[in-house]
Amino acid sequence: MGLGVLEDHHLQHVPGTALLADVVGDSHERQYHGRNTSALKHAKGRNSDIVLVPQPSESPRDPLLWPQWKKELLLLIISLDTAVVGAWGPMISPGFAIMAKQFDMSYNSLNGGLGWAIFAIGISCFVTNGLAVKYGRRPVIILGNLMLFISSVWAYHAHSYESLLASRIFGAIGMSPFEVLTTAIIGDIYYVHERGLRLAFWGLCLSVGVGGGSCISGYIIDVRFALFVYKFEGWLTDWRQNLGWNWTYGICACFYGVFILLIFVFVPETVYKRDPAYNLDLGTTDHTEQMLDATEAREARSNAVGEEPKDVSLHQTERVVAVEPIYTGADEKPYTFWEELIPVRGVESDENLLAIIFRPFGMLLFPQVFYGFITYGLSTSWLVVMGGVLAQIFSAPPYNFSVTAVGLVSIAPLVASLLSFVAGPANDYTVKQLARWNGGIYEPEFRLALNVLTLVLGVTGFFGFGATLQDGSGSWGGPVFLYGLIYFSMAFLNVGIYGYITECHRSKAPEAFAALNLRNIYSFGMNYFISSWISSMGPLQVFSTIGGLHIFIMLLTIPMWVFGKRCRSLTARVPFFKAITQSG
Repeated sequence: MGLGVLEDHHLQHVPGTALLADVVGDSHERQYHGRNTSALKHAKGRNSDIVLVPQPSESPRDPLLWPQWKKELLLLIISLDTAVVGAWGPMISPGFAIMAKQFDMSYNSLNGGLGWAIFAIGISCFVTNGLAVKYGRRPVIILGNLMLFISSVWAYHAHSYESLLASRIFGAIGMSPFEVLTTAIIGDIYYVHERGLRLAFWGLCLSVGVGGGSCISGYIIDVRFALFVYKFEGWLTDWRQNLGWNWTYGICACFYGVFILLIFVFVPETVYKRDPAYNLDLGTTDHTEQMLDATEAREARSNAVGEEPKDVSLHQTERVVAVEPIYTGADEKPYTFWEELIPVRGVESDENLLAIIFRPFGMLLFPQVFYGFITYGLSTSWLVVMGGVLAQIFSAPPYNFSVTAVGLVSIAPLVASLLSFVAGPANDYTVKQLARWNGGIYEPEFRLALNVLTLVLGVTGFFGFGATLQDGSGSWGGPVFLYGLIYFSMAFLNVGIYGYITECHRSKAPEAFAALNLRNIYSFGMNYFISSWISSMGPLQVFSTIGGLHIFIMLLTIPMWVFGKRCRSLTARVPFFKAITQSG
């Protein structure tokens, strides 16, 4: 048992498990099962004892070997784009009260009806995933931005509920690549010990978009505030009278136009198929041993042809001389700048497209993916529906907030998102330290260690949010602070689940995240009754119920931690699960 994670006795290597730290204890030698591991590639600096997982090949086409600036620029563009995508969905929520009057609808009908966009995200993720696996990440990301640009222009010109709803559903399909592909892209270009920080940065941008977008849109939607500011500006006042919720989409259209160009130039395809031996964390064969055998085999062959002898014994030479060499990819030519600009590089997978599209439904049967769906999926869905009822809660007595003030409530999650960036470095530090304590062996379950913070802070946030709203004193400081605390707590969960699912199923990461995003269907359902539920039962009972469910959901981490490795072994060796991942 490694730190509470039960060992598996069926496979030589359980997918996800990997040698991460090869200098442990008082020994200053690099070792794995008594063998010198100096030949493996390692990180540098203070992480010099960290083995690179996966190992980079020798190919100039391998994204793991890209210059660091190229990786970080790609991540920056995708993350900033994600921030605008995150804002696109909830940005009109501060104006729901006035929009309901404009469209002659009830608040609940408007909120629930526009929730069809959430449903569209959940369903379209399967097609998005299929296209990305078949044709690569790059064309799908470009297509998603193009659809968001078109839908934003459409929504800007929408003057009826039906037109707005149609534009949002179309745009929601464009949002789906950011739900399933960003984590896969991070897995494509970064090593295990680097992913937590990058996942946190991407999550930070997403949260800042959700929170910051609502803050800004509140000012845009509230025309009266704009008229007050510009009341001495004559013609500018007349122009500002046209501003309102439509302009939130007009501004987004400008952003998407820029991002289409940036992605076209600076975000190349990240899919690369290296020799399986380099993927130390994948497969049921111990690829670490295979890499060491291959290294010794190369040295033995060098000795056999008369090159300078290496420190290899006769027994080792006889044992490894027949080892099949690993394809390094060193003979591949790098893509030119113009080749990287091609939107679609070609077919990246020989699998049947329909089989890939429907595979996420099967992957939901995998214990790790189902656990991620329950914890990450349902918990983050509550944030979505909470954002949808802010106007209902704070525009009514005793708060009586204006549209602008309702938007400013989102400053709390915005600040919380900035502070929660610490979740990424904390997660990376935790998994490296746990691996060192575990004899250098990394288990993906180590990503879940900080879920304890999500449990404690989330319970405080949900129960406290309901209690302060029920108080009826009109003091807004308590609920606003606790709303931010809930966001802060979820950052630790999100980074942990992103990393856990990526490292359990890195080769099928898009499919796994498509399965997780079925939670959007749950969010869609919640949108339909959350408003009336709060009206009939009161915020205390509603958010206490959510807090109780949060406790149960987070406690599922305990059995997942203990039995996670055995679950990974089960899904790797049982024919039923193997058939799901190999279908097509």
